Amino acid sequence: MQTEATGADVVEETEPEVDRQERIRDLKLCLAEYLELKSPEDAERITFVRAADLSEEFGEQFRFLNDERLNEALVAVVPDELWHKGGQPSESSADRGMILFRGGYYDGEEDGARDPSAWMTHELAHCQRSIDVGDDGYNQESEMQVFDDLGPDTYPNNRVEEQAFGRQFAYLKAKKVGREKITELLGEHYGPDDFRFLDRILDRVYGS
Repeated sequence: MQTEATGADVVEETEPEVDRQERIRDLKLCLAEYLELKSPEDAERITFVRAADLSEEFGEQFRFLNDERLNEALVAVVPDELWHKGGQPSESSADRGMILFRGGYYDGEEDGARDPSAWMTHELAHCQRSIDVGDDGYNQESEMQVFDDLGPDTYPNNRVEEQAFGRQFAYLKAKKVGREKITELLGEHYGPDDFRFLDRILDRVYGS
């Protein structure tokens, strides 16, 4: 079944609403500390969207991963003035099943385009990997190098980022986004040393 407004799939809820609201209250407390918010009122300005309820471009990315275990992941949309990661538009707290997005980026501030780099796919893939291997396994993989010749200090040269970027690039390729465009988009956030890793993941997806 689909909604008339967005065409997004209507996915049966697996987490009771009362439990979800309690979880959101707990996450707001965590975010108040993590984002160093000045007041409880600031935390109340953060809105949450269930992953299975994402629509339009974000819903497409959720459905691309085709994993019902992600239904109850929560996307926290943080107002720009409360954001703490500079130009980076998103991050994940995979062990909590939570994804953070800067509000302006989430709303399509860049020429009206919502998430042209497919960061939603990337962050959902982090949550997916945490489910796959558990918290301990995820933490271990975050310290595990992918390419030994790059060395331990080349971020994001680790197993969890390998999977997340791989899913992200696969989605963009499926949407017929060229490799050159991806390099341009990522160049806003990553430098030449980072691309020593990223280019190898792009080679896998697009061919060398």
